[in-house]
Amino acid sequence: MNLNPVKKLVNLIDSLTITKTTTLLFLIMVMGMLFIGSFSHISLSMMRDNFNILYGKRMLPVIRLEKIKDIFSVNILDTLRDIENENITFKQGWDVISLAQDLMREDWREYKKSFDIDDSDVVVKVLRSWGVVDKKVKKDNYTSDEKVLAVKIEQKIDFVDSILNNIFKLHRQGKKQAVYSTIQNQLYPTVYSINADLTQLININLDASKEGKENINKVYRSTFKWIIAGTIGTIAIATLIAFIILQNIRFLHNSLESRVKKKTKELRDLNRDLELKIKKEVEKSREKDEIMFRQSRLAAMGEMIGNIAHQWRQPLNALSLVIQSFQTKRLLGMPLSDNFIDEQVKQGSLLTENMSKTIDDFRNFFDPNKKRVYFDIKENITKNIELLSQYYKKYDVSISLICKQDFKIFGYQNEFSQVIINLFSNSKDALNDTKPARKLIEVQIYSDDKYGYIEVIDNGGGIKQEIIDRIFDPYFTTKHKSAGAGIGLYMSAQIIEKQMDGELRAENCSHIFEDYELEEKCAKIIIRLPLGG
Repeated sequence: MNLNPVKKLVNLIDSLTITKTTTLLFLIMVMGMLFIGSFSHISLSMMRDNFNILYGKRMLPVIRLEKIKDIFSVNILDTLRDIENENITFKQGWDVISLAQDLMREDWREYKKSFDIDDSDVVVKVLRSWGVVDKKVKKDNYTSDEKVLAVKIEQKIDFVDSILNNIFKLHRQGKKQAVYSTIQNQLYPTVYSINADLTQLININLDASKEGKENINKVYRSTFKWIIAGTIGTIAIATLIAFIILQNIRFLHNSLESRVKKKTKELRDLNRDLELKIKKEVEKSREKDEIMFRQSRLAAMGEMIGNIAHQWRQPLNALSLVIQSFQTKRLLGMPLSDNFIDEQVKQGSLLTENMSKTIDDFRNFFDPNKKRVYFDIKENITKNIELLSQYYKKYDVSISLICKQDFKIFGYQNEFSQVIINLFSNSKDALNDTKPARKLIEVQIYSDDKYGYIEVIDNGGGIKQEIIDRIFDPYFTTKHKSAGAGIGLYMSAQIIEKQMDGELRAENCSHIFEDYELEEKCAKIIIRLPLGG
């Protein structure tokens, strides 16, 4: 089946992919704009060149010819009349005429330069500059009448010069009658003749300038037509291709829409299964976190029970001595006086009260109350240090507190205590491992306008750079499995970040501890908490 060229072109474009069709559309638009721009540039260059030629070859010469006419009519003839009427002296008049001759000669030379202006088309000039067209070949728009007139005028100008020289000579000889006769019979007719020729030459140039103006108008009209044609052609082709692209996009959209509906149905079915799986995994994750929290709690509880045992050891020994004192008295046969009995009972009561207070302090620490309250940071940390200081002395670990600016926060007081105890425990383990000469832990408290900061610093040698970014990961530990499960710092980070909207991070530093020299290798754990509720 034979198809016309337009249908063949449409079928060819329709067979291309959207990417190729879009690229073709872009190229056509670019080529169309380049054509319009290039043609406009060439046309504007031609109009500018034609205007320059018209101005330089026709209008300026007309101006110079008018000036020459004025020189002959005003500067020469009127000056001679003033001499005849004895309004000025001959010498004064001659100076004016000499100056007028120089000006006239200069204007005539400038006029003749217009003969050398190349009035070829822009294209011919470009080809000539490239060497395609012989440079000697030049278009000449001057008519034979114009050239004949120019030669005649130049001859008459020379004749006027000779007449003026003769008049000057006769004046020096004192022949006034001969001077006036020469002016009347020779100079006036010649000047009138020159002016007539100049007028004719001006008319020729004006006629030629009209022709040049018409050429510029022709270039403008043809440029306008070609720009309109190029614009319409580009828009027509671009519209055709855009229509084809739109049809392809619609077809693609319908195809994709059906595929999306199919995939959406599959995804809905898959989402139902995923929701069930996610619920199960979330429950498992919650159970896992709960187990980890309990493990962390138990680890802290173990730390506290060790502390209780350490703090009870001394009062138990003292209580044992109180009890043994009764047996010792009996064995020695000494009487048990009322004063002695009262004193020993009083001392035993004090010891038991102290032990009971210790139990109450630790029982409050493990209170399961989960209410968020405002609590004082310095008071909380001071209480934790008091609970642990005696126990840590067994390991020669000293804990100090520096409070620069105290502040209150809104959160879970017992969970925060657990975080502090976890940090102390890690510092104590690091100090026991590295065994520095002085085992120091320092807590610094300060705040700014928005946040409160707690820094726990120890001189246990710092944290290895390769693991510093992992110490808050679950189950990550550098200790033996029997010494820790790697959940203390993880749960501390969970409490600070999720329950108290804060931040927990670690870094290495050098630090000057209170009343001690500079320690180079220290670990610093920084807690940042928002102030207010």
